[in-house]
Amino acid sequence: MKKCAKWIYLLGYPSILMQMLYTVYIIALNMILAGFSDAAVTVLGLYYKMQTFFFIPLLGLQTCIVPVLSYNYAAKKYKRCQTILNESVLFSMLFMLIGVFCFELLPGTLLGLFSHDPAVFSIGIPAFRIIGLSFLPAVVSLLSLIRQLGCLIPIFFVLSKIGLSYTWIAFPASGIITGAIGISLYLRQIRQWAGGVD
Repeated sequence: MKKCAKWIYLLGYPSILMQMLYTVYIIALNMILAGFSDAAVTVLGLYYKMQTFFFIPLLGLQTCIVPVLSYNYAAKKYKRCQTILNESVLFSMLFMLIGVFCFELLPGTLLGLFSHDPAVFSIGIPAFRIIGLSFLPAVVSLLSLIRQLGCLIPIFFVLSKIGLSYTWIAFPASGIITGAIGISLYLRQIRQWAGGVD
């Protein structure tokens, strides 16, 4: 039994760390926002409720393509791997465009599902429109450790010194930075596959 538990933790620690990571960065952002107002903290909480509708399918797709990619990569079917990645990114982009549409054009409606506080609306409407810009870069920036701890929290903290309305820029900024890293890794992998055999 102890041996089984050991292997469960050895194989599952990346998932455990990712769950812990989510808690750590939510706490960090809440601590920063608490210095402004309770309404700002509420806006962040409402954002994470809303973004779940768009990011869970994205993460689900990511989980589903990993075994398919692994199988084809092991079989040296590199062109098929490239096709899977290209189609997955395209599908994800189309889905996230719905999220961008909702956050850019319907922020008041989204906020109104959970709150009727005027302070939440005054902070949340511009915040949602800024954060909505991060949805498309998120498709190619699923490098959670870099995005959340390495980029989002430091950028959020620095921008909070300028003002509350600037803090939300940290979301698209961190998405663009990690998206650029993700694209560079993808292009490097494509070049490696180009030298392989299908």
